[in-house]
Amino acid sequence: MNSNERKLSNFIIRRPLLAFFILSYTFFWSFLVLVLIILGLLRLQPEALPAWALPIIVILGSWMPNLAAVTVTGVLSGREGIRQLLGKFFTYRIAVRWYLVALFPFPLAFAAAGLYRLAGGATPGNMGLSVVFWAGLIILNLLQGATGEEAGWRGFALPRLQETHGPVKASLILGLIWNFWHLPLWLLSGYSGLDLLIHVLAFSVSIISLTFLITWISSKTPNSLIPIVITHFSFNASLNLVDVRGLGFGPTLPLLTITAGIYLLAAILVWSASGWFTQKTE
Repeated sequence: MNSNERKLSNFIIRRPLLAFFILSYTFFWSFLVLVLIILGLLRLQPEALPAWALPIIVILGSWMPNLAAVTVTGVLSGREGIRQLLGKFFTYRIAVRWYLVALFPFPLAFAAAGLYRLAGGATPGNMGLSVVFWAGLIILNLLQGATGEEAGWRGFALPRLQETHGPVKASLILGLIWNFWHLPLWLLSGYSGLDLLIHVLAFSVSIISLTFLITWISSKTPNSLIPIVITHFSFNASLNLVDVRGLGFGPTLPLLTITAGIYLLAAILVWSASGWFTQKTE
């Protein structure tokens, strides 16, 4: 081990949470920069890539938090620590109701689409979805954020944040960090000006509210990441299903904006009912 590796190892041991967050950002943002550099050298635009290439890039990029968590855990606890961390993906013996609760983003997405329609929003409409669409919706949304990030955000970071800060503060910290981790994707979203600002604000409210809801679910199933993965999958897939890319109930930006309000309301109601907003940090 050279001096730089020793310094990194010592830093990880002293500040494991900070090291995880730094590595998550560094791995993901560096990966995107590398992809853009390669595309620039090849003089290719992202939309010119083969249909199979972009999903692979998205999946690889979304696994960077897991890579960061495995890296830090390996330094802290070795192979046994990594085995325990990843083992949470396979702990399925939990109450059936939490599998069902984890699907809540789907009814919320349809509620957002219904509100958009009630407000008089124009809908493109697209009821003839192919088998390829359904397969892509399930596989891509399951392999990217759902499984690619959660060993990091909820498997590694959330328990450590809660030890120090309690559920409310831990959720807020993690929600903000998880939210701004997506910053490069905002810049690559295709939006600009006011639309970009609305997109960022709506996305931020949705992600931070979702973080509070996932923390609540995680508190009920602390040794399993399966309901967390299902919730993350449901969040991504449900919006893809109801917006113009799927059933065409409305364009993405209005639906994301309405969804943000619904998630914020849901988080407030769930946490108020749980009494966590008034719970002091132990």
